[in-house]
Amino acid sequence: MLKRTWGALRTSWLPVCSLSMLALPAAAQTTDSANALEEVVVTAQKRTESIQDVPVTVTLVSEEFLAQKNITAVDELSRAVPALSGNNGNYGIRGVATGGFTVSSEQAVATVLDGVVMGRTNINNLFDIQRVEVLSGPQGMLFGKNASAGVINIVTNAPSLSEFELIGSVDFGNFERERERLTVNAPIGSTAALRLSLQNNSQASPIRNVLTDTRGESESYGGRLRFLWEPSDNLSLNLIGDWEETRNNGESTFAFSVASRPAVVNALAACGIVADRRNREVCSEGVYRNNSEHRYGASAQVDYTLPNDYVITSITAQRETTYGPSNFNGLGGDTDTLPINILSTNMPSGEDKNFSQEIRFTSPAGQTVEFVAGLFYYDNSTESNSIQAGRLGSFAPLLDAAFYPGAVTARSYNINVDSDGWAAFGQATIHVTDKWSLIAGGRYTEETLSAVSHRADAAALASRGFVYFPAFSGTFPNVDQGVDTDNFSWRAGVQYDWTPDVMTFATVARGYKGPAVNDLAVVSDPSLVIIDEEIPTNYEIGIRANIFDHRIFASATAFHTKVDNFQTQVYVPSSATNPVPGFANGNAPYITTQGVDIQMFGRITDGLTFNTGVIYTDAEYSDSFVVACSSYQTATATCPAGGTTRSIDNLANVSDWRVLVGGEYARQVGSFELFVQSDLVYETGYSMSASPDPFLVMPDRTLLGARLGVRSPDGRWGVSLWGRNLLDNYYPTRSPDPLGGFNGGGSTSYISTQTSNLYRTYGIAVDFRM
Repeated sequence: MLKRTWGALRTSWLPVCSLSMLALPAAAQTTDSANALEEVVVTAQKRTESIQDVPVTVTLVSEEFLAQKNITAVDELSRAVPALSGNNGNYGIRGVATGGFTVSSEQAVATVLDGVVMGRTNINNLFDIQRVEVLSGPQGMLFGKNASAGVINIVTNAPSLSEFELIGSVDFGNFERERERLTVNAPIGSTAALRLSLQNNSQASPIRNVLTDTRGESESYGGRLRFLWEPSDNLSLNLIGDWEETRNNGESTFAFSVASRPAVVNALAACGIVADRRNREVCSEGVYRNNSEHRYGASAQVDYTLPNDYVITSITAQRETTYGPSNFNGLGGDTDTLPINILSTNMPSGEDKNFSQEIRFTSPAGQTVEFVAGLFYYDNSTESNSIQAGRLGSFAPLLDAAFYPGAVTARSYNINVDSDGWAAFGQATIHVTDKWSLIAGGRYTEETLSAVSHRADAAALASRGFVYFPAFSGTFPNVDQGVDTDNFSWRAGVQYDWTPDVMTFATVARGYKGPAVNDLAVVSDPSLVIIDEEIPTNYEIGIRANIFDHRIFASATAFHTKVDNFQTQVYVPSSATNPVPGFANGNAPYITTQGVDIQMFGRITDGLTFNTGVIYTDAEYSDSFVVACSSYQTATATCPAGGTTRSIDNLANVSDWRVLVGGEYARQVGSFELFVQSDLVYETGYSMSASPDPFLVMPDRTLLGARLGVRSPDGRWGVSLWGRNLLDNYYPTRSPDPLGGFNGGGSTSYISTQTSNLYRTYGIAVDFRM
């Protein structure tokens, strides 16, 4: 195992060495080129620095690049960042994502908005964005406990003190796509300014409900208000408030793609539906038409510069997310997507609240010792409610016999999670010589977590018109558990500046992801109620270079990460304290991920720019990791005794290779500027499950997008035609039918997620600035 790991890592470092040999001679060139890049700055180390000088793997997605790739949501950033994957708030970087899901679970990738760590409250829509920085590898030392795999750092446009501006865009496309953006920037005297940004989105789903003859629809709207006040040269106040509301009409987002047993085939046929890989029809009677989610946030940042250029920064923030109806009793969230009430009520609701306070002290740049140090406090509360109800398909006769004809059973829970903690952190760069620098830092964290879950009893269900069926109603646990933890995470490294344009570094970092509580699974062994903290250790060696007369920036990083106590679903064998074996959220011994990450962007000639990234990732489970047999193994009687099997070799949902290539060519013709943009995403196939299953294998994927347009040379207006997935390649995410045991499908039915971005989409966009 050690020999194989070293061999793979040695091979992955070859591109780094090759890039180094390419970059060193180029650094001696002059920087007089008219096509030289402007300096690119990032805040990956909580200070403004040139990306050339940062010993962290940072993928920068600029405002221009977001527009070029037509990226309007965090979920779409994976089309611009090779190392990033996932959606709906569960993101992964370099193959490391959240593997275990409980209400109290932390995310492996932290989302930061204008310096505020979002915690369990999150955002999705991107508008009026200056840049997005995706930091790979453990970043918990500076960004907190839920950054064990990396950080998505979103920086919005600050108010401008210099001029009044009105900026807008409209975007229309197929699948009833509609996007509107409007920003107003208004100076207030010479020391203050307001910036109001509004957004509205709507989209139709490709899925049609044949029972109601309707399609899925979703919309969101909201805005952001920023106020900047700079009363003196050494004091700055930034106040930010944002809000967003998201609604959908309750139609399903998935449809049957595989069905072989007569019960499911006949139920679908009664609606005129045939299950296949491109099936976009469902037959749901449980549609709730007022499903909504509300997000709010406010922050106050004060920066004070001392006479010696040291800066004190304070960021106070409050964020809140609420979703779903808390008192809903009717049909809605139909899980079975069939015209019978198997499980036609599945409605979650809840809220997340997060308060945070950060104070940090930053030294000026250019000194022998540069440092950032600070204190961080947070207080998070989460409430999660759910009710699932139905006739349970094949169990319906039992309900009729035990209770009354037409009886509907349900299960419901309420979970309250409270967590709070504080941390002290600091990082220093010591410039030993003009070329050599040492990097050292640490973060000490103390936190408290408690989770209380309560299962609805027979009386509570009866008050809502449901019967208590123990085999179903009693499956959610009653839990009252808490845990106190402390942790010290750290980072150390060395940096060498060969020239002002070529830098190499080597670092090692120990991260941290907080513990969780098994609040959604019955665990009879008390020692398994608490899911231990997750500890990643990451090694990196990298190079950054400005080459070819500063026309191109290039970086390459070789990495190796081992995540001990990886939080995921694990097999729990029978014991004196756990008489019934099974699966629960817990800790796998470890996972490893290693590879190389290469990025380049720049200007080849006047009018021709490009941006490309390549990542190779070798991600594996530990040799002893055991998982539940897949549906396919059960259906084909290939499941070993005990219902467990060795996991697949590679980590689920992780491609070995991801390649992203994009660019623009622009040319002025008369008083107009014509431009064409294109982007290509290629990634190798992967398994969508840790258990062996040929139905859950994603093939190699190729996605091509383009934009063709005309604009004014000064950027005041533009009109363009755009398209995504122009080849109309279809790559749905598939999973076993969760109700196969109730609807007669057994282990031989599968469902596929259906969203508009799985298909060819196209439209027209108009932009203006005045």
